[in-house]
Amino acid sequence: MHAFDIYLQSARFLVIDDEPVSASAVEISLAAAGHEEIRIVNDPCDALSAFQEYQPDIILLDISMPVMDGFDVLGQIRANVPQDDYLPVIVITADPMETTRRRALAAGANDFLNKPFGSTELRLRVRNLLQTRFLHLGLREQNRLLDGRVTERTKELEAALEELRDTQRQAVGQARLHAFSEMAAGVVHDFNNVLMILMSLGDLAARDLPPDSAPAANLATMQNVLREAAQMVARLHYFCRPRHDDDLFMPVELRKVAEEAILLAKPKWHDSARADGREIKPSFKFDRIEPFPCNAAEIREALLHLVLNAIDAMPRGGTLSVALQNVEGGTEISVGDTGVGMTEEVRARCLDPFFSTKAGAGAGLGLAMVHGIVRRHAGRLEITSHPGEGSLVRVFLPRANSAAPAAAGRPTSVDRPLRILLAEDDDRLRQLMALQMESMGHIVETAGNGNDALDKLHLAPFDLILTDLSMPRLNGTGFVEAARQGDSKIPVIMITGYGAMLLPEGERPPGVDILLSKPVTRDNLAAAIAEVAG
Repeated sequence: MHAFDIYLQSARFLVIDDEPVSASAVEISLAAAGHEEIRIVNDPCDALSAFQEYQPDIILLDISMPVMDGFDVLGQIRANVPQDDYLPVIVITADPMETTRRRALAAGANDFLNKPFGSTELRLRVRNLLQTRFLHLGLREQNRLLDGRVTERTKELEAALEELRDTQRQAVGQARLHAFSEMAAGVVHDFNNVLMILMSLGDLAARDLPPDSAPAANLATMQNVLREAAQMVARLHYFCRPRHDDDLFMPVELRKVAEEAILLAKPKWHDSARADGREIKPSFKFDRIEPFPCNAAEIREALLHLVLNAIDAMPRGGTLSVALQNVEGGTEISVGDTGVGMTEEVRARCLDPFFSTKAGAGAGLGLAMVHGIVRRHAGRLEITSHPGEGSLVRVFLPRANSAAPAAAGRPTSVDRPLRILLAEDDDRLRQLMALQMESMGHIVETAGNGNDALDKLHLAPFDLILTDLSMPRLNGTGFVEAARQGDSKIPVIMITGYGAMLLPEGERPPGVDILLSKPVTRDNLAAAIAEVAG
C-alpha cells in the first residue's frame, strides 16, 4: 500500500451540518469509501472547539445554518489555521448562485458540492483535496528536515572555522617559539651559556652565605636580574624571525583588522586614560581597501603595539590617530600621537631590540617585533618624531609582494559554475567540502572511494576532479591514473592529510595539478579551483 493510500484511509473528517440527516448521509458515503475517522457537529457554535480538539485533515461545511452560517464558521476556522498549513474545506450548499460560490472562495473554501450530490463525486473531490494536503505535509516535513540539516551543517562549519582559527593561532605561536634561533642562533646560544653559568654560580654561592646577610640580599638581586635577562632572550625569539616560504598570506580586510586592534586597545586609550585624568581623543580614517594579502594575526598584533606605544607617549592626554589609505604600490597604515615625541637619537635607536625609554616598564621589544612583522611582509617602517610634537609611525605594505605565497597573485574565484567530482572517504569531511564548494556556486557530485568516483566519471562529464589521496578500495593515485586514461585534460586537485611526509617538497603525484595539505580552508580551496579552472 502506498503512503498516500495509508494517509487517505486514516484521514480525519469533520462534518459541520445542522441537519442530522444530511450529516449522516455524508458520513455513510465516507464510510463506504473506507474512511473511519469521522466526526459530526450539528451545532455551528461548537464547530471551532471541535476543530481545535479534533485537528481534522479535511472539513465538509454546510453554508445554510441558523445562528452562525457557514461563512462565519469558515472565518473562525481559517483564523486558527497556521499560515504554513494547508487545510482543505469543501462547502456543501443547495444555493446555485454564483455570488455564494465567490463569497465562499473568498472566505477560504477549496471546493464545492451542490446538493444533491452522489457518493462518487464526494469521494473523488475528497481524494483530490487530501492528495494536495498529503503533498503539502510531505513538503513541510522535508523543509523541517532541511532546516535541521542546514542548522547542523552550519554548526559544523562554525566548528570547522573555529578549528581553523585555532590552528592558525597555534601555528603563529609555534613559529614564535623557534624564531630567535633562526635570526641569531649562535649569539643566543652563547648568551644562554653565559646566563646559565652565572645563575649556577649564584645558586652555589647562596648556600655558603647567611640567609639574612647583606651579601645574600645582593646575590638574590643578581639572580633576579639574571632571570629577567633570560626572559628577555626568550621573548626576543618570540618576535624576530625572517620570512619562511610556508608563511600564510591570504587576502584579508585590513580595515577590519585595524578596527579589531583599536578595539583591543580601547580599555587603555579610553577607560584607563580617563581613570588617570587623561583625555585621549581618537581620530580614525580608513580608506576602502581591497582584500590585501597578509598574515592578519601578525598585522593586528603589530598595529596593537603601535597604538599602545602611542598611548604611553601621551602622559597628559592628546590625540590618537590611526589611518589606513591606498598609496602607489600598496597600502599605508599610520599611527600617530601628539605626545612627548622623540629626539633624533632615540628615534634612530627605537627599533633596536631591548631599547626602551619607559623607565622600569617594558623590555624594549615592542617596536622590534613590529619591525620584524613588517619585514616579513616585504614592507618598510618609517618613524617621524620631534620632542614635544608627538610621533608618527608609517607602515607601508606592498601589494605586489613577490616573496609572499602565490595566494596573493592567484585568482580566487571562477565566473562560472563547475561540475566537480569529489572523492573523499570521510563522510563528514566529504559533506563539509561539498557544502563549501556548493556555496561557491559549483555543482558537486560525491563519492566515498576511488571506484565509486570512477563509475560516476564514466556516467557524466565533469569540469574538475577533487580527490583525497588515501581512500579504501582504490586510492587517489590509482583513481587519478584511471581517470587520466579516459580524459587526459581534466584538471585534478588532490588533498592529503599526510602533508609533505609522503612526497619530497614541491613534488606531486602523477596527473595531479595541485596538491593541498589538510586542513584546507575555504579560501585556499577556492583559490586552487580558480587556478586549475582558469
